[in-house]
Amino acid sequence: MFSFRPKFSKKKSPPPTPTIKERPKRLVKIPYHFQKNDIITYSDKEIKRELYKYPGLLKTLGHAYDYQIIYTSPNIRTDYWFCRDLPTTTKLLKYLNEQGWTVDWQEKPFIL
Repeated sequence: MFSFRPKFSKKKSPPPTPTIKERPKRLVKIPYHFQKNDIITYSDKEIKRELYKYPGLLKTLGHAYDYQIIYTSPNIRTDYWFCRDLPTTTKLLKYLNEQGWTVDWQEKPFIL
């Protein structure tokens, strides 16, 4: 009549390991004028105005530039220079010292 085949047990395969979903790192868009200039200069008044308009400016400057030079004059005027690399920074520091300006410099993160 009917032929009954013996049932074979199915091979047990280990469950697949779940893949860990990593969040893709956000690509930071750096404005073109920051990309093309190795040095950018702000006075105290200018940077406060820009920070009011663009609150993320320091973060963007941190992505585009590596060094900050701060000059505070005797009449409490402050100027900021942001430089992309160390050779440019050392050239600017050397020039400012030749002019007789005393300046402070630092790496990231930038502080005003």
